[in-house]
Amino acid sequence: MQDSNLETLELSVVRRDTDLMRRALDNALGENIQRSDIRSALLRGLEHVRHQVMSEVPLPEFLLCLDVVTEGLNRTKLSEEKRTGKNAEIVMVIGVVESDPHDLGKNMIAAIYRSEGYKVIDLGNGVPNKDFVESVITNKAKILALSAMMSTTMIAMPEIIREVKSKSPHTRVMVGGACLDRSLAESYGADGYAESAVTVLEETEAALQGF
Repeated sequence: MQDSNLETLELSVVRRDTDLMRRALDNALGENIQRSDIRSALLRGLEHVRHQVMSEVPLPEFLLCLDVVTEGLNRTKLSEEKRTGKNAEIVMVIGVVESDPHDLGKNMIAAIYRSEGYKVIDLGNGVPNKDFVESVITNKAKILALSAMMSTTMIAMPEIIREVKSKSPHTRVMVGGACLDRSLAESYGADGYAESAVTVLEETEAALQGF
């Protein structure tokens, strides 16, 4: 039954079916399926749809898929018997760099972080460099997550990272976006790179090792 419930969760995202997701999620939680497996099933469904955006799936329908995933992640978090955990004290700042209006990916990642108990400070899109730096310092953030979807805007990342590291050396910086790859992220000075929503938590945990 475990595989069946996980497959149904994945299917519920593809079909944009909130009711199906709720039923499958309740069944999965009732069978004590690991939260990590539930999360992976929801995100697999989202990744499947993401690759079809614009070619087969209109953007408004993708947003409905994202709504299903977000609710599933939040319901999974609320089902925990313990409302505190290893991430409860971790503050993170997230946002899209200046002049970049694309925040779908950022919104998805923020929802995933929240579902895992991180305290998320979401600065939105088109964020000036200084606002990232000030927010990291003010909130004593352990993580800064930067997003850029355009080659013309991602070039702001190295300066942001340098400023943050100079004023808050222990803050870990995660980056992501359509035009980035791991090699470029490393050249920018980032501590971690998330290719997609499926890998972001594992990549963040790796970046936090030894914090």
